[in-house]
Amino acid sequence: MPVLLPACVTIRHCPIETLQPARLTIEGPKNVIAICASEDVFSESIMTNETATGVPTDSLIANILFSLQRIWEKAPGYEDTRFYVYIMDTDELYGASNFDIVVHLDRLQIDNAYFGQEYDFDVWEAYLFIQYSAKWSVQNNSGELIDEYTCYDLIVWPSGVHRGKLEAVEHLPDVKDAWWDMGIALAQDYIARIAPQWKTGMRHIYMVNKFPDLSQRAYTAMQNEAYARAFDIWETMLLLCRKVLQKEVKSQITYNMAVAYEFQNQLDQAIYWAQRSIEMKKKSKTVAYLKLLRERQQYQMQLDMQTSTQNIQ
Repeated sequence: MPVLLPACVTIRHCPIETLQPARLTIEGPKNVIAICASEDVFSESIMTNETATGVPTDSLIANILFSLQRIWEKAPGYEDTRFYVYIMDTDELYGASNFDIVVHLDRLQIDNAYFGQEYDFDVWEAYLFIQYSAKWSVQNNSGELIDEYTCYDLIVWPSGVHRGKLEAVEHLPDVKDAWWDMGIALAQDYIARIAPQWKTGMRHIYMVNKFPDLSQRAYTAMQNEAYARAFDIWETMLLLCRKVLQKEVKSQITYNMAVAYEFQNQLDQAIYWAQRSIEMKKKSKTVAYLKLLRERQQYQMQLDMQTSTQNIQ
């Protein structure tokens, strides 16, 4: 949907997928990976309402481990990696030379409960919450500890407003289903630490009122992933702005040109045109965008290391 700004400037948006580096860079080969639960997890996991949910400890842990594997398999740089999941005593895997990386779920604690809020007579909203804490560790094939991390979160499911407490509770998810969702959330939390992930963002496009037809053609080209074509149209518009006093329009056009280059992953050129836009008319949106582009440029070196399956010298 178009956004109207002061002076009748119209902005439209284009979604963009950008690859975010993992918080941890694991060096060396990543061809064979083991994902497992340490023996203590099965005997020491602290979980409330286990009988009520009907979720055995080993089933829940298996869900967490397999969720981690499924998410990790889709990470860039791991397309040819073989994953092995172990949900049994895994002491013999410590430092095993046949695995490049060994990931352990070392500790797991879960608590869940219901609570409710009464707004007035016979009007209720109920909530189910699950609070979890888990400790992960990662070793290389020499047995060296290369990561240790504790993640925790509180997940809340509201029922919405209903007449009476019983009706509100009935609209909450089954605790068993909530525990499975919690396992996926726990795996997603850790995978963002150790593997690159795609992130969906938005970039805005100025619809230049001076050139409505050309603006629409360029925006349509962006929607059709014809980014070079969109750039050429905006370049034509820029050449048509010969008056010195048209700095506002030129700034909008060059901003768009920067976006076209970013969508082609040509960050050096995107930065160049974002700087040109600021030189013509400094805007807070463009300054923020230039900062984002420079951050992406810095991330690229990390990503090159993280998505490589070869030894890094």
